Amino acid sequence: MVTTEWLKKTELLGGLEKSQLSIILSRSSVQSFPEGKTIFHQGEKAYRLYVLIEGAIVLTVKTGEKMEVMTSTIDKEGSVFGMPSLLEPFLYNVTAMCLKPSSVLMIEADHIRKYMEVDAKMGMEIMRKLASIYFKRLNEVREGVSKLVKTFKSKVP
Repeated sequence: MVTTEWLKKTELLGGLEKSQLSIILSRSSVQSFPEGKTIFHQGEKAYRLYVLIEGAIVLTVKTGEKMEVMTSTIDKEGSVFGMPSLLEPFLYNVTAMCLKPSSVLMIEADHIRKYMEVDAKMGMEIMRKLASIYFKRLNEVREGVSKLVKTFKSKVP
């Protein structure tokens, strides 16, 4: 069972108060997915925010008609994905698929957005953390691309 104490340890919601976490938990559920299961697809309407309980999720971006590129692997307990559910235009910008059997907390995004508007402190804390997570992941992708380019350059005569 997911508790407010567990939510307090997650990367996105850790800065919230117990009463705010209780509000979020009131419209959430835990779901298990088998290896290979796609949780959501890039371009779909983003209804839920997800927090990893256990397992591993790969996030990919479709860059062409047939090519998908891995952008991130979510494998740390408490890591969040599906963040576009909190940001307009509320469409997933990646596809999320289970690399191994995974358990996730699914939170109804419209519920969070409603309370973010009602409770400005809660809204600011979530938006601050969202920005931080996005920048961290962007820098990780940049580092990966840089390493790939260096490797490619060293192999080209």
